[in-house]
Amino acid sequence: MNTLILGYGKTGRAVYDYLNNQTNPGSLDKVFVYDDILTDDKINALNKTADLKAHKNAVFFNKTNYKVFMEKYCRDINRCIASPGIERNHNVISKLKKYNIPVYSEIEFAYKMLNSKEHKEAAKIIAITGTNGKTTTTTFCEKAINKAGLSKTTFVGGNLGVPFISGVKDFNDFILEISSFQLEWVYDFKPDIAVLLNVEDDHLDRYENFDEYRLTKYKLFKNLKHSDVAILNYDDYNSRILKGVVGSKAILFGLDENKCDAYFKEDAIHLRFKDITGFDAAIPLKNVKDKRRFVIYDMLAAACSLALFGVSPEDIASACAEYELLKHRVEYIGSVGDIEFYDDSKATNPAAVVSALKSISETGEGDEDIVLILGGKDKGFNYECLIQPVKNSVKACVLIGETKNIIKDTLNGYAPLITADDMERAVEESFLYLLNNLRRANKGIVLLSPASSSFDMFKDYNERGDIFKKCYQALKERFCERLGNGGSEV
Repeated sequence: MNTLILGYGKTGRAVYDYLNNQTNPGSLDKVFVYDDILTDDKINALNKTADLKAHKNAVFFNKTNYKVFMEKYCRDINRCIASPGIERNHNVISKLKKYNIPVYSEIEFAYKMLNSKEHKEAAKIIAITGTNGKTTTTTFCEKAINKAGLSKTTFVGGNLGVPFISGVKDFNDFILEISSFQLEWVYDFKPDIAVLLNVEDDHLDRYENFDEYRLTKYKLFKNLKHSDVAILNYDDYNSRILKGVVGSKAILFGLDENKCDAYFKEDAIHLRFKDITGFDAAIPLKNVKDKRRFVIYDMLAAACSLALFGVSPEDIASACAEYELLKHRVEYIGSVGDIEFYDDSKATNPAAVVSALKSISETGEGDEDIVLILGGKDKGFNYECLIQPVKNSVKACVLIGETKNIIKDTLNGYAPLITADDMERAVEESFLYLLNNLRRANKGIVLLSPASSSFDMFKDYNERGDIFKKCYQALKERFCERLGNGGSEV
């Protein structure tokens, strides 16, 4: 079967490696790889390597030889595996549609390979999606899997880390973080346990509107059967409405013990599964240091998934106790005097900012003076949901990036607004505002929580967060040196 791999990033390379290992180089099967951003020199080098060493029937293309590719090979393609970064209106996909060539996402392709004759054991799959929290939830699951001694048989990856296809050959069971981009070309993919944490405005630069984005998330649940389980967040409307719609059992998690099958109360997660799976359980969280609300929600979702997967409450509790907040998610990075700095670079949508402000108010004393750094690449968001939280708990906003004028128009009149051209200036302006304008009795907080993606100024949110930390460190050293007192009394 001749396969086109569209996109040669992490996902495309994983698909290529899988096909290269499965296909006899001397067979008639061909592998075509197309990527817009590969340079001509890279394409020539890849073609030479493929011809000499790896896959004698692999051919690489880019924009330069696009017409040659289409005219010579397009009709020979039997299927296309599209990487998550490839948009649905890509010119190659438009051309494939004319020839009725099927397009699959990598998770759909991996699922087909998993269920082929080559994979003999029935796999069990947990799939986790949501606008916010899916990486934390998946990481919780990974820790518990390690505690339970199941890491040799259970693959953890997907949107987090290693692509699904990389684990198909060597693992029996799978825990996958799934993004909406990965669900766009899904037809038969079906997990045994499907988790929806929440659905908020996101990726509106890719989808026509919020409903299209939401419906794409819901594709994770479309193939569920009665023997499967949907795990839904009762406190998120767009998650809980799937109860009664999905073709499987449904478990609701949240903070209301009267409405939820899994809930948090009195320092423990309570699983009330007897009517669904035949058992109840209590998972103590007394040794968990971070109990902010968004962390508890992620632990609830993970605990539900793991208990159904067969992990003991003891191992789940142990994994939760060892939890450390992921980098760039409301991460405390240090202070200068009584001004604290938090890195929430992972907040790439407005809903995540609202969650970050709530988490700070939950752990603080309620009288913090917060300066919020906002802005990044425009994803088409409506930022009006930030008005009330900013009005209630933010003393000033420092705006950066492509969206700074859009956010400025939305928040104008609700808080002092300062613009900055780069992260270094944003950090300094935030610090100086707290230093010069506010009551010194209150603790000051500088919070980077951009409500936008990072691609206008940075490679990704990790780089944005790392640069924020470097700017904080440089500012601290500068002011401490000036004061000569270690920054203890700024």
